[in-house]
Amino acid sequence: MEKITTTELIADIKKNLTQKNASNKDEVAVMQAMLSDPSYEVTVYKKDGPVGIYNPCKDFRGMCASIIENTTKIPAAEAQAVMENYTVKKAEASSMVNISKEFIHTYLATGRKLPLGGRETSDVSLSPKSVPESTRSCPRRVGGAGEGYSRVPTVIPAHDAVRVHAPCPTWVKK
Repeated sequence: MEKITTTELIADIKKNLTQKNASNKDEVAVMQAMLSDPSYEVTVYKKDGPVGIYNPCKDFRGMCASIIENTTKIPAAEAQAVMENYTVKKAEASSMVNISKEFIHTYLATGRKLPLGGRETSDVSLSPKSVPESTRSCPRRVGGAGEGYSRVPTVIPAHDAVRVHAPCPTWVKK
């Protein structure tokens, strides 16, 4: 089976998208592709525009090479050679997806904003938000089918949520 690039996988998922629900299968496939595809790079932006290129595959391979080097005491060049043609397995990609999600939850528990970093047309950050208990009016069926609905007060318990900050980036406004 020929290896598909991250960009091709993203295009394929978008092309075959019939619903916008979450897909664990797609999450793992994208993570696996990102960590195995040395050609996939993204431009990182800050307030004044592009500041660099980020390559998830090279970053991951560098991290793994460092782990190999430090645990086996082999030279750095040899550890890098071991990782050079490594392809991430589904189980490893699934673990990385889970670690990434848990990092977001854990970091937001500190109460601080989490900037996801600027990309070509976006600059997204997440922050925690406490939602107080409230009472909302929700529709409830009255009688049998076709008899209609009435509005009934429903208590929504207090809970934690995530606020998304995504203003138009300054580099897009230019």
